[in-house]
Amino acid sequence: MDQILTCVNGIADCANKCLGHVGDHLFLIFGLLAVAASIVMVFAKNAVHSVLAFLGTMLCIAACYFALQAEFLGVAQLLVYAGGIVVLFLFVVMLVELSKFKEGRIFQKQAPLATLVTFAGLAGFLAVFGYLIFGQGAEKALTLPPELAEGLDVAAHNAQAISRGLFTGYLLPFETMSVILLIALVGAIVLAKQDRT
Repeated sequence: MDQILTCVNGIADCANKCLGHVGDHLFLIFGLLAVAASIVMVFAKNAVHSVLAFLGTMLCIAACYFALQAEFLGVAQLLVYAGGIVVLFLFVVMLVELSKFKEGRIFQKQAPLATLVTFAGLAGFLAVFGYLIFGQGAEKALTLPPELAEGLDVAAHNAQAISRGLFTGYLLPFETMSVILLIALVGAIVLAKQDRT
């Protein structure tokens, strides 16, 4: 009986060590899955498959947030991106049905301009990325103003800290994003109506 208990304890210790190592590397695992899903999203030939790969990317990014113990950001990622924006993308893809011939003609005319814009955007991104990563860091971390953080342990209550910052200093960008999403939805409906008439 003692040998069985020793064996079971040994198996449990081994499992805890293995799961502990996996838990330490969850961010890396989900990060690599997010990169793989984003590559599938870019190179998928079917638009619906691309949107589903985008959903996989957003789910993996939410899991990365959970691995970093940023629960509020993880839930917001699930609700906003995986829930709302993916449904909006699917709605647009299903409504705006362009034939392969039309797509070919449109993309052939836009290819030189799209290439130029892509390289200009890539150069701008690399310049900003290089400045942010290799430039001089900020003297102090981004924090809430003292009057907003009063009576709040930011490390323990990250959801309350984010909501206080979001609905005070960043209310205008937050509302602007909702208007942009509404415009995209109305634009998809208008394009679909014009295509069908």
